[in-house]
Amino acid sequence: MRKKFCVIGLGYFGFHLALRLSELGAEVLAIDIRQERIDEISDRVTHAVCMNSTDERTLRSLGLQEMDAVIVAIGEGFESSVLTTAILQEIGVKTIFNRVTSPIHERLLKLMNVTGLLLPEVEAAEQFATRLMLPGVLQSFLISEEYGIFEIPTPEKFYNKTLSQLDLRKKYNLNLITLKTFKRSGGLLTLGEHEEYEVLGVPTGETIFSEGTIMVLFGKESDVRNLLMD
Repeated sequence: MRKKFCVIGLGYFGFHLALRLSELGAEVLAIDIRQERIDEISDRVTHAVCMNSTDERTLRSLGLQEMDAVIVAIGEGFESSVLTTAILQEIGVKTIFNRVTSPIHERLLKLMNVTGLLLPEVEAAEQFATRLMLPGVLQSFLISEEYGIFEIPTPEKFYNKTLSQLDLRKKYNLNLITLKTFKRSGGLLTLGEHEEYEVLGVPTGETIFSEGTIMVLFGKESDVRNLLMD
């Protein structure tokens, strides 16, 4: 059964979230108060509705209780976000995620017992800080204070060698999750366009590293730094 999601608020974050969920095969209902945003996305998601999300009567008529999750991605101010969330709770929506826009907004949502808090700007800042500190890292996702997942271009010194020969776990204390190869690029500000990669599956000892591949590694940031500086 296809998952069903509603995204309320089609700013940059909400717009791209709705598109990506749709690309991944989900049924997506997109809501925004601006008709131009609805026009841009209407043929790329399941349904798109131009409305004020604080209109309780209209919101009740959309069957949001049947959604796997409703994501409140309203970005300007937080009054509409808080009121929309209160209505969603009142009509019985099971799972609600909120984009947090300020510390006060976060505090209010916590007082409303909303646990699905999204801080895309904070996550982007953390990833950018890692890229600045580790120039060879393309992407990073911290799982804890110590461990994370890091994507780096395969170093030239690894070309034509197997995973067994490199022995990453013993030499660098890192685990290779998979390898990726680049397929298609998307522009920085294109609507819904993004880079695409082919994932090469679960690596084995016989996996051969080659030019143009990207290593997806699990381990400590300090160990990734050691690999890049070796």
